[in-house]
Amino acid sequence: MTSISNMLDSKKYKGWKESSMERHDLYNFESKIDYRYTLEKTDSKKTQYLLDTYFFVPKSLQINKDTYSKKQFFSDLNNRIRFKTPQMTVGGLLDGKNIRSPLNVITKTISQIEYGKSNIKNIKKIQRELRLLGSIMKAALRDQFSYFLENFKSLRRPHDLSELLREYLEDIQRFRQRMERISERFIMIQIPEELRETFRYSDEYISMQIEKWLTKILKNLGEYLVENTKDLIVHIIEEEQNYRECLESRLLLKEGEDNEDFSYIEGIMKKYVQGVLYLEKKRKDPQSTSLEIFYSVAAGFAMFISLFLGFLFLSQFPVYGLEAIIGTVVIYMLKDRIKDNIRNISQRAIGLYFPDQRIDIVDGFYEEVIGESKEKMYFLEHEDIPTEVFDIRKASNKSPIEEEGKPEECILFKKKITLYNKKIDEIHTRQKDISDIIRFNIQSFIRYADDPVQDTLHWDAVTRQIKHIPVSKVYHINVIFKLTTFKGKEVSHEYYKKCRIIINQKGIQRLMVFG
Repeated sequence: MTSISNMLDSKKYKGWKESSMERHDLYNFESKIDYRYTLEKTDSKKTQYLLDTYFFVPKSLQINKDTYSKKQFFSDLNNRIRFKTPQMTVGGLLDGKNIRSPLNVITKTISQIEYGKSNIKNIKKIQRELRLLGSIMKAALRDQFSYFLENFKSLRRPHDLSELLREYLEDIQRFRQRMERISERFIMIQIPEELRETFRYSDEYISMQIEKWLTKILKNLGEYLVENTKDLIVHIIEEEQNYRECLESRLLLKEGEDNEDFSYIEGIMKKYVQGVLYLEKKRKDPQSTSLEIFYSVAAGFAMFISLFLGFLFLSQFPVYGLEAIIGTVVIYMLKDRIKDNIRNISQRAIGLYFPDQRIDIVDGFYEEVIGESKEKMYFLEHEDIPTEVFDIRKASNKSPIEEEGKPEECILFKKKITLYNKKIDEIHTRQKDISDIIRFNIQSFIRYADDPVQDTLHWDAVTRQIKHIPVSKVYHINVIFKLTTFKGKEVSHEYYKKCRIIINQKGIQRLMVFG
Protein backbone atom coordinates (compact mmCIF):
# COMPACT_ATOMS: atom_id res chain seq x y z
CA MET A 1 0.00 0.00 0.00
CA THR A 2 1.12 3.59 -0.63
CA SER A 3 2.31 5.24 2.57
CA ILE A 4 0.52 8.36 3.71
CA SER A 5 3.82 10.29 3.76
CA ASN A 6 4.50 9.44 0.11
CA MET A 7 0.91 10.30 -0.75
CA LEU A 8 1.14 13.77 0.80
CA ASP A 9 4.63 14.38 -0.63
CA SER A 10 3.41 13.82 -4.17
CA LYS A 11 2.63 16.79 -6.40
CA LYS A 12 -1.08 16.07 -6.44
CA TYR A 13 -1.46 15.76 -2.67
CA LYS A 14 0.60 18.70 -1.50
CA GLY A 15 1.12 19.08 2.24
CA TRP A 16 1.61 22.48 3.82
CA LYS A 17 3.85 23.62 6.65
CA GLU A 18 1.77 26.60 7.77
CA SER A 19 -0.22 24.39 10.09
CA SER A 20 0.14 22.38 13.27
CA MET A 21 -1.92 19.75 15.11
CA GLU A 22 -1.46 18.72 18.71
CA ARG A 23 -3.12 17.13 21.70
CA HIS A 24 -4.18 20.02 23.92
CA ASP A 25 -5.40 18.00 26.90
CA LEU A 26 -7.24 14.79 27.77
CA TYR A 27 -10.38 15.69 25.80
CA ASN A 28 -9.28 18.31 23.27
CA PHE A 29 -7.08 18.33 20.20
CA GLU A 30 -6.10 21.52 18.45
CA SER A 31 -5.18 22.50 14.92
CA LYS A 32 -3.71 25.83 13.86
CA ILE A 33 -4.19 26.75 10.23
CA ASP A 34 -2.40 29.81 8.88
CA TYR A 35 -4.05 31.83 6.13
CA ARG A 36 -1.23 33.70 4.47
CA TYR A 37 -2.65 37.03 3.37
CA THR A 38 0.29 37.70 1.05
CA LEU A 39 0.38 34.20 -0.47
CA GLU A 40 -2.32 34.62 -3.10
CA LYS A 41 -2.95 38.35 -2.93
CA THR A 42 -4.11 39.86 -6.22
CA ASP A 43 -5.61 43.17 -7.24
CA SER A 44 -9.00 41.84 -6.22
CA LYS A 45 -10.86 43.29 -3.24
CA LYS A 46 -10.95 39.96 -1.40
CA THR A 47 -8.64 37.06 -0.54
CA GLN A 48 -10.46 33.76 -0.07
CA TYR A 49 -9.57 30.39 1.42
CA LEU A 50 -11.66 27.26 1.74
CA LEU A 51 -10.92 24.78 4.53
CA ASP A 52 -12.59 21.35 4.34
CA THR A 53 -12.12 19.17 7.42
CA TYR A 54 -13.11 15.50 7.11
CA PHE A 55 -13.66 13.54 10.33
CA PHE A 56 -13.60 9.76 9.85
CA VAL A 57 -15.22 8.31 12.98
CA PRO A 58 -15.58 4.55 13.73
CA LYS A 59 -19.24 3.50 13.52
CA SER A 60 -18.84 1.60 16.79
CA LEU A 61 -18.82 4.98 18.56
CA GLN A 62 -22.41 5.51 17.33
CA ILE A 63 -21.81 8.99 15.94
CA ASN A 64 -24.23 9.57 13.05
CA LYS A 65 -26.77 12.10 11.79
CA ASP A 66 -29.47 10.66 14.08
CA THR A 67 -27.39 10.85 17.28
CA TYR A 68 -25.08 13.81 16.64
CA SER A 69 -26.62 17.14 15.67
CA LYS A 70 -25.15 20.28 14.12
CA LYS A 71 -25.82 22.06 17.40
CA GLN A 72 -23.74 19.50 19.31
CA PHE A 73 -20.94 19.67 16.74
CA PHE A 74 -20.62 23.44 17.01
CA SER A 75 -20.81 23.12 20.79
CA ASP A 76 -17.83 20.73 20.70
CA LEU A 77 -15.95 23.10 18.37
CA ASN A 78 -14.05 26.03 19.89
CA ASN A 79 -12.78 28.33 17.17
CA ARG A 80 -10.51 31.37 17.65
CA ILE A 81 -9.10 33.64 14.96
CA ARG A 82 -6.03 35.80 15.46
CA PHE A 83 -3.31 37.64 13.60
CA LYS A 84 -0.02 35.79 13.35
CA THR A 85 2.68 37.24 15.59
CA PRO A 86 4.87 39.58 13.51
CA GLN A 87 8.34 38.08 13.05
CA MET A 88 11.23 40.16 14.44
CA THR A 89 14.51 39.27 16.08
CA VAL A 90 15.67 40.90 19.33
CA GLY A 91 18.24 42.78 17.25
CA GLY A 92 15.46 43.95 14.92
CA LEU A 93 13.43 45.22 17.87
CA LEU A 94 16.46 47.23 19.07
CA ASP A 95 17.28 48.72 15.66
CA GLY A 96 16.51 52.44 15.84
CA LYS A 97 15.82 52.55 12.08
CA ASN A 98 13.12 49.85 12.27
CA ILE A 99 9.84 51.81 12.09
CA ARG A 100 7.89 48.61 12.74
CA SER A 101 9.57 47.89 16.07
CA PRO A 102 7.12 48.39 18.95
CA LEU A 103 10.05 49.76 21.00
CA ASN A 104 10.51 52.61 18.53
CA VAL A 105 6.78 53.29 18.25
CA ILE A 106 6.46 53.40 22.07
CA THR A 107 9.47 55.73 22.41
CA LYS A 108 8.16 58.09 19.74
CA THR A 109 4.65 58.18 21.23
CA ILE A 110 6.00 58.83 24.75
CA SER A 111 7.83 61.86 23.32
CA GLN A 112 4.54 63.14 21.89
CA ILE A 113 2.92 62.81 25.34
CA GLU A 114 5.87 64.66 26.90
CA TYR A 115 5.27 67.48 24.41
CA GLY A 116 1.61 67.77 25.46
CA LYS A 117 -0.18 65.33 23.15
CA SER A 118 -1.62 63.18 25.95
CA ASN A 119 -4.80 62.03 24.25
CA ILE A 120 -6.77 58.80 24.22
CA LYS A 121 -5.38 57.83 20.82
CA ASN A 122 -1.75 57.94 22.02
CA ILE A 123 -2.55 56.16 25.29
CA LYS A 124 -4.32 53.34 23.42
CA LYS A 125 -1.47 53.18 20.91
CA ILE A 126 1.16 52.64 23.63
CA GLN A 127 -1.03 49.99 25.28
CA ARG A 128 -1.35 48.13 22.01
CA GLU A 129 2.38 48.35 21.25
CA LEU A 130 3.35 47.14 24.73
CA ARG A 131 1.17 44.06 24.41
CA LEU A 132 2.44 43.49 20.87
CA LEU A 133 6.02 43.80 22.14
CA GLY A 134 5.39 41.04 24.68
CA SER A 135 3.98 38.76 21.97
CA ILE A 136 6.84 39.45 19.54
CA MET A 137 9.48 38.96 22.24
CA LYS A 138 7.96 35.64 23.28
CA ALA A 139 8.01 34.38 19.67
CA ALA A 140 11.57 35.68 19.10
CA LEU A 141 12.91 33.92 22.20
CA ARG A 142 11.05 30.71 21.39
CA ASP A 143 12.24 30.56 17.78
CA GLN A 144 15.88 31.44 18.47
CA PHE A 145 16.39 29.21 21.49
CA SER A 146 14.49 26.33 19.83
CA TYR A 147 16.93 26.63 16.94
CA PHE A 148 19.88 26.38 19.34
CA LEU A 149 18.36 23.33 21.03
CA GLU A 150 17.62 21.53 17.75
CA ASN A 151 20.81 22.36 15.83
CA PHE A 152 23.61 22.59 18.39
CA LYS A 153 25.05 19.25 17.20
CA SER A 154 25.75 20.75 13.76
CA LEU A 155 28.31 23.10 15.36
CA ARG A 156 31.78 21.61 15.41
CA ARG A 157 33.03 22.94 18.74
CA PRO A 158 31.44 24.01 22.06
CA HIS A 159 33.16 27.35 21.56
CA ASP A 160 31.06 28.02 18.41
CA LEU A 161 27.79 27.46 20.29
CA SER A 162 28.99 29.54 23.23
CA GLU A 163 29.98 32.41 20.95
CA LEU A 164 26.60 32.47 19.19
CA LEU A 165 24.76 32.27 22.50
CA ARG A 166 26.87 35.02 24.01
CA GLU A 167 26.03 37.39 21.15
CA TYR A 168 22.35 36.66 21.61
CA LEU A 169 22.57 37.11 25.38
CA GLU A 170 24.14 40.54 24.85
CA ASP A 171 21.12 41.49 22.69
CA ILE A 172 18.80 40.37 25.50
CA GLN A 173 20.75 42.48 28.01
CA ARG A 174 20.51 45.54 25.73
CA PHE A 175 16.78 44.90 25.38
CA ARG A 176 16.34 44.85 29.16
CA GLN A 177 18.28 48.13 29.45
CA ARG A 178 16.00 49.69 26.85
CA MET A 179 12.93 48.56 28.80
CA GLU A 180 14.42 50.07 31.96
CA ARG A 181 14.79 53.46 30.24
CA ILE A 182 11.17 53.31 29.06
CA SER A 183 10.09 52.47 32.62
CA GLU A 184 11.92 55.56 33.93
CA ARG A 185 10.16 57.79 31.38
CA PHE A 186 6.81 56.31 32.40
CA ILE A 187 7.47 57.51 35.96
CA MET A 188 8.04 61.08 34.79
CA ILE A 189 4.98 61.59 32.57
CA GLN A 190 1.33 61.95 33.46
CA ILE A 191 -0.48 58.88 32.16
CA PRO A 192 -3.44 56.80 33.36
CA GLU A 193 -2.67 54.08 35.90
CA GLU A 194 -4.07 51.51 33.43
CA LEU A 195 -1.19 52.27 31.05
CA ARG A 196 1.38 51.75 33.82
CA GLU A 197 -0.29 48.41 34.60
CA THR A 198 -0.06 47.45 30.91
CA PHE A 199 3.67 48.17 30.98
CA ARG A 200 4.10 46.14 34.15
CA TYR A 201 2.16 43.15 32.79
CA SER A 202 4.12 43.14 29.52
CA ASP A 203 7.45 43.70 31.28
CA GLU A 204 6.92 40.88 33.80
CA TYR A 205 5.70 38.58 31.03
CA ILE A 206 8.86 39.20 28.99
CA SER A 207 11.03 38.72 32.09
CA MET A 208 9.40 35.35 32.74
CA GLN A 209 9.94 34.27 29.11
CA ILE A 210 13.64 35.17 29.27
CA GLU A 211 14.11 33.18 32.48
CA LYS A 212 12.11 30.22 31.14
CA TRP A 213 14.15 29.83 27.94
CA LEU A 214 17.54 30.47 29.53
CA THR A 215 16.79 27.85 32.18
CA LYS A 216 15.88 25.38 29.43
CA ILE A 217 19.12 26.17 27.56
CA LEU A 218 21.18 25.74 30.76
CA LYS A 219 19.56 22.37 31.47
CA ASN A 220 19.91 20.93 27.96
CA LEU A 221 23.10 22.55 26.63
CA GLY A 222 25.02 23.43 29.80
CA GLU A 223 27.59 20.65 29.34
CA TYR A 224 28.42 21.92 25.82
CA LEU A 225 29.06 25.56 26.84
CA VAL A 226 32.27 27.22 27.94
CA GLU A 227 32.29 28.36 31.55
CA ASN A 228 31.98 32.12 31.05
CA THR A 229 28.88 31.68 28.84
CA LYS A 230 27.26 29.46 31.47
CA ASP A 231 28.06 32.09 34.09
CA LEU A 232 26.42 34.79 31.94
CA ILE A 233 23.27 32.70 31.54
CA VAL A 234 23.06 32.14 35.31
CA HIS A 235 23.67 35.86 35.89
CA ILE A 236 20.77 36.89 33.59
CA ILE A 237 18.43 34.29 35.12
CA GLU A 238 19.16 35.58 38.64
CA GLU A 239 18.77 39.19 37.47
CA GLU A 240 15.29 38.44 36.14
CA GLN A 241 14.31 36.64 39.35
CA ASN A 242 15.56 39.50 41.51
CA TYR A 243 13.88 42.08 39.29
CA ARG A 244 10.47 40.44 39.65
CA GLU A 245 11.05 39.97 43.38
CA CYS A 246 11.70 43.72 43.76
CA LEU A 247 8.42 44.37 41.93
CA GLU A 248 6.70 41.97 44.37
CA SER A 249 5.59 40.07 41.29
CA ARG A 250 3.30 37.08 41.59
CA LEU A 251 5.32 35.41 38.82
CA LEU A 252 7.75 33.80 41.26
CA LEU A 253 8.09 30.05 41.78
CA LYS A 254 8.47 28.93 45.40
CA GLU A 255 9.77 25.55 46.51
CA GLY A 256 7.57 23.53 48.86
CA GLU A 257 4.39 25.32 47.73
CA ASP A 258 1.74 24.43 45.15
CA ASN A 259 2.41 27.68 43.21
CA GLU A 260 -1.29 28.02 42.45
CA ASP A 261 -1.01 31.81 42.34
CA PHE A 262 1.87 31.58 39.82
CA SER A 263 -0.21 29.45 37.47
CA TYR A 264 -3.22 31.74 37.83
CA ILE A 265 -1.43 35.02 37.15
CA GLU A 266 0.66 33.50 34.34
CA GLY A 267 -2.55 32.55 32.55
CA ILE A 268 -3.98 36.05 33.01
CA MET A 269 -0.81 37.73 31.70
CA LYS A 270 -0.57 35.41 28.73
CA LYS A 271 -4.17 36.06 27.71
CA TYR A 272 -3.81 39.80 28.23
CA VAL A 273 -0.54 40.22 26.34
CA GLN A 274 -1.38 37.90 23.44
CA GLY A 275 -4.99 39.05 23.37
CA VAL A 276 -3.87 42.01 21.25
CA LEU A 277 -3.53 39.57 18.33
CA TYR A 278 -6.97 37.99 18.69
CA LEU A 279 -9.85 39.07 16.51
CA GLU A 280 -13.44 39.32 17.64
CA LYS A 281 -16.17 37.18 16.11
CA LYS A 282 -19.70 38.45 15.64
CA ARG A 283 -22.06 35.62 14.82
CA LYS A 284 -25.04 36.07 12.55
CA ASP A 285 -27.88 33.71 11.68
CA PRO A 286 -27.71 33.45 7.87
CA GLN A 287 -30.84 31.30 7.68
CA SER A 288 -33.37 33.10 9.87
CA THR A 289 -34.62 35.73 7.37
CA SER A 290 -34.94 33.22 4.53
CA LEU A 291 -36.73 30.73 6.78
CA GLU A 292 -39.21 33.37 7.89
CA ILE A 293 -40.04 34.08 4.23
CA PHE A 294 -40.48 30.38 3.48
CA TYR A 295 -42.62 29.91 6.60
CA SER A 296 -44.89 32.78 5.52
CA VAL A 297 -45.21 31.24 2.06
CA ALA A 298 -45.98 27.87 3.66
CA ALA A 299 -48.76 29.36 5.83
CA GLY A 300 -50.23 31.26 2.87
CA PHE A 301 -50.16 28.25 0.54
CA ALA A 302 -51.73 26.01 3.19
CA MET A 303 -54.51 28.56 3.76
CA PHE A 304 -55.14 28.82 0.02
CA ILE A 305 -55.45 25.02 -0.33
CA SER A 306 -57.79 24.77 2.66
CA LEU A 307 -60.08 27.56 1.41
CA PHE A 308 -60.14 26.15 -2.13
CA LEU A 309 -60.99 22.64 -0.91
CA GLY A 310 -63.51 24.07 1.55
CA PHE A 311 -65.46 25.97 -1.10
CA LEU A 312 -65.26 22.97 -3.43
CA PHE A 313 -66.47 20.56 -0.73
CA LEU A 314 -69.24 22.76 0.66
CA SER A 315 -70.64 23.33 -2.81
CA GLN A 316 -71.43 19.60 -2.97
CA PHE A 317 -73.04 19.17 0.48
CA PRO A 318 -75.46 21.06 2.76
CA VAL A 319 -73.66 23.59 4.96
CA TYR A 320 -74.95 22.09 8.24
CA GLY A 321 -74.82 18.44 7.19
CA LEU A 322 -72.63 15.77 8.84
CA GLU A 323 -70.62 15.45 5.63
CA ALA A 324 -69.74 19.16 5.72
CA ILE A 325 -68.58 18.97 9.35
CA ILE A 326 -66.38 15.93 8.66
CA GLY A 327 -65.01 17.56 5.50
CA THR A 328 -64.17 20.78 7.36
CA VAL A 329 -62.24 18.85 10.03
CA VAL A 330 -60.31 16.86 7.37
CA ILE A 331 -59.46 20.06 5.46
CA TYR A 332 -58.23 21.71 8.69
CA MET A 333 -55.98 18.70 9.43
CA LEU A 334 -54.74 18.73 5.85
CA LYS A 335 -53.90 22.46 6.09
CA ASP A 336 -51.61 21.87 9.10
CA ARG A 337 -49.87 18.96 7.40
CA ILE A 338 -49.27 21.00 4.22
CA LYS A 339 -47.81 23.86 6.30
CA ASP A 340 -45.53 21.53 8.31
CA ASN A 341 -44.31 19.71 5.20
CA ILE A 342 -43.44 22.97 3.44
CA ARG A 343 -41.63 24.16 6.59
CA ASN A 344 -39.56 20.94 6.69
CA ILE A 345 -38.74 21.21 2.98
CA SER A 346 -37.78 24.87 3.52
CA GLN A 347 -35.36 23.95 6.30
CA ARG A 348 -33.65 21.35 4.10
CA ALA A 349 -33.50 23.72 1.12
CA ILE A 350 -32.04 26.54 3.21
CA GLY A 351 -29.53 24.11 4.68
CA LEU A 352 -28.25 23.28 1.20
CA TYR A 353 -27.61 26.86 0.13
CA PHE A 354 -26.90 28.73 3.37
CA PRO A 355 -24.13 28.14 5.95
CA ASP A 356 -24.90 26.96 9.46
CA GLN A 357 -22.89 29.89 10.84
CA ARG A 358 -21.81 33.21 9.41
CA ILE A 359 -19.22 35.13 11.42
CA ASP A 360 -17.88 38.63 10.88
CA ILE A 361 -14.15 38.88 11.68
CA VAL A 362 -13.66 42.13 13.56
CA ASP A 363 -10.49 43.96 14.59
CA GLY A 364 -11.60 45.07 18.05
CA PHE A 365 -8.97 47.81 18.37
CA TYR A 366 -10.06 49.62 15.22
CA GLU A 367 -13.65 48.30 15.37
CA GLU A 368 -13.48 47.38 11.70
CA VAL A 369 -14.80 44.27 9.96
CA ILE A 370 -11.78 42.85 8.10
CA GLY A 371 -13.30 39.58 6.87
CA GLU A 372 -15.95 36.93 7.30
CA SER A 373 -16.21 33.21 7.87
CA LYS A 374 -19.00 30.94 6.62
CA GLU A 375 -19.23 27.52 8.25
CA LYS A 376 -21.23 24.38 7.57
CA MET A 377 -21.29 20.83 8.96
CA TYR A 378 -22.99 17.71 7.61
CA PHE A 379 -22.53 13.94 7.30
CA LEU A 380 -21.19 12.61 4.01
CA GLU A 381 -22.28 9.36 2.38
CA HIS A 382 -19.45 7.02 1.46
CA GLU A 383 -19.88 7.61 -2.29
CA ASP A 384 -19.82 11.41 -1.83
CA ILE A 385 -16.33 11.53 -0.29
CA PRO A 386 -13.94 13.10 -2.86
CA THR A 387 -11.60 10.57 -4.44
CA GLU A 388 -8.43 12.40 -3.42
CA VAL A 389 -9.56 12.59 0.22
CA PHE A 390 -10.54 8.93 0.26
CA ASP A 391 -7.17 7.99 -1.25
CA ILE A 392 -5.36 9.82 1.56
CA ARG A 393 -7.60 8.18 4.16
CA LYS A 394 -6.95 4.63 2.97
CA ALA A 395 -3.26 5.17 2.15
CA SER A 396 -2.32 4.10 5.69
CA ASN A 397 -4.22 0.79 5.42
CA LYS A 398 -1.87 -2.19 5.56
CA SER A 399 -4.30 -4.51 3.81
CA PRO A 400 -6.91 -4.01 1.02
CA ILE A 401 -9.60 -5.59 3.24
CA GLU A 402 -8.78 -3.43 6.25
CA GLU A 403 -11.24 -0.78 5.10
CA GLU A 404 -14.19 -3.20 5.30
CA GLY A 405 -13.22 -4.23 8.83
CA LYS A 406 -13.41 -0.70 10.21
CA PRO A 407 -16.56 1.00 8.84
CA GLU A 408 -16.66 4.73 9.49
CA GLU A 409 -18.97 7.71 9.44
CA CYS A 410 -17.64 10.82 7.70
CA ILE A 411 -18.37 14.32 9.00
CA LEU A 412 -17.48 17.25 6.77
CA PHE A 413 -16.87 20.68 8.31
CA LYS A 414 -16.56 23.39 5.65
CA LYS A 415 -15.25 26.85 6.37
CA LYS A 416 -14.81 29.64 3.86
CA ILE A 417 -12.63 32.54 5.01
CA THR A 418 -12.83 35.86 3.15
CA LEU A 419 -10.36 38.67 3.95
CA TYR A 420 -11.04 42.24 2.85
CA ASN A 421 -7.73 43.30 1.30
CA LYS A 422 -8.31 47.05 1.19
CA LYS A 423 -9.48 47.26 4.78
CA ILE A 424 -6.51 45.23 6.10
CA ASP A 425 -4.03 47.34 4.09
CA GLU A 426 -5.57 50.54 5.47
CA ILE A 427 -5.17 49.70 9.15
CA HIS A 428 -2.26 47.24 9.35
CA THR A 429 1.39 47.28 8.33
CA ARG A 430 2.73 44.38 10.45
CA GLN A 431 -0.17 42.03 11.18
CA LYS A 432 -1.78 40.63 8.06
CA ASP A 433 -1.55 36.85 8.05
CA ILE A 434 -4.36 35.11 9.95
CA SER A 435 -4.13 32.05 12.21
CA ASP A 436 -7.30 30.00 12.62
CA ILE A 437 -7.14 27.92 15.82
CA ILE A 438 -9.67 25.09 15.93
CA ARG A 439 -10.01 23.18 19.18
CA PHE A 440 -12.30 20.14 19.18
CA ASN A 441 -13.67 18.31 22.22
CA ILE A 442 -14.11 14.53 21.80
CA GLN A 443 -16.22 13.81 24.91
CA SER A 444 -19.33 13.29 22.76
CA PHE A 445 -17.39 10.63 20.83
CA ILE A 446 -16.55 8.45 23.83
CA ARG A 447 -20.03 8.08 25.34
CA TYR A 448 -20.36 4.56 23.91
CA ALA A 449 -16.70 3.56 24.04
CA ASP A 450 -15.82 0.21 25.63
CA ASP A 451 -13.71 -0.16 28.78
CA PRO A 452 -10.16 1.08 28.09
CA VAL A 453 -8.54 -2.16 29.23
CA GLN A 454 -9.93 -5.68 28.77
CA ASP A 455 -8.47 -9.00 29.88
CA THR A 456 -7.83 -11.74 27.32
CA LEU A 457 -6.96 -15.37 28.11
CA HIS A 458 -3.55 -16.43 26.84
CA TRP A 459 -1.74 -19.76 26.88
CA ASP A 460 1.88 -19.24 27.94
CA ALA A 461 4.00 -21.92 26.27
CA VAL A 462 6.91 -21.27 28.65
CA THR A 463 5.11 -21.52 32.00
CA ARG A 464 2.54 -23.97 30.61
CA GLN A 465 -0.24 -21.91 32.18
CA ILE A 466 -3.23 -19.83 31.12
CA LYS A 467 -2.69 -16.17 31.89
CA HIS A 468 -4.85 -13.03 31.84
CA ILE A 469 -3.24 -10.53 29.47
CA PRO A 470 -4.47 -6.90 29.48
CA VAL A 471 -5.44 -5.53 26.05
CA SER A 472 -5.98 -1.81 25.51
CA LYS A 473 -9.14 -0.87 23.63
CA VAL A 474 -8.61 2.23 21.47
CA TYR A 475 -10.39 3.95 18.59
CA HIS A 476 -8.83 5.89 15.72
CA ILE A 477 -10.42 9.16 14.56
CA ASN A 478 -8.76 10.19 11.32
CA VAL A 479 -8.96 13.85 10.34
CA ILE A 480 -7.99 15.16 6.91
CA PHE A 481 -7.63 18.89 6.28
CA LYS A 482 -7.88 20.28 2.76
CA LEU A 483 -6.98 23.94 2.27
CA THR A 484 -7.90 25.48 -1.08
CA THR A 485 -6.44 28.86 -2.05
CA PHE A 486 -7.78 31.04 -4.83
CA LYS A 487 -6.23 33.47 -7.27
CA GLY A 488 -9.15 35.66 -8.19
CA LYS A 489 -11.99 33.21 -8.73
CA GLU A 490 -9.75 30.38 -9.93
CA VAL A 491 -8.39 27.64 -7.65
CA SER A 492 -4.67 28.26 -7.17
CA HIS A 493 -3.47 25.50 -4.82
CA GLU A 494 -4.81 22.61 -2.79
CA TYR A 495 -2.96 21.57 0.35
CA TYR A 496 -3.56 18.50 2.51
CA LYS A 497 -2.73 17.44 6.04
CA LYS A 498 -3.78 14.31 7.88
CA CYS A 499 -3.76 13.53 11.58
CA ARG A 500 -4.94 10.54 13.60
CA ILE A 501 -6.36 10.97 17.10
CA ILE A 502 -6.12 7.78 19.15
CA ILE A 503 -8.75 7.76 21.90
CA ASN A 504 -10.23 5.45 24.48
CA GLN A 505 -12.98 5.75 27.08
CA LYS A 506 -10.73 7.97 29.21
CA GLY A 507 -9.93 10.50 26.47
CA ILE A 508 -7.17 11.27 23.97
CA GLN A 509 -4.14 9.01 24.33
CA ARG A 510 -1.96 10.45 21.58
CA LEU A 511 -2.03 12.21 18.23
CA MET A 512 -0.13 11.39 15.07
CA VAL A 513 0.44 13.83 12.19
CA PHE A 514 1.14 12.73 8.61
CA GLY A 515 2.59 14.86 5.86
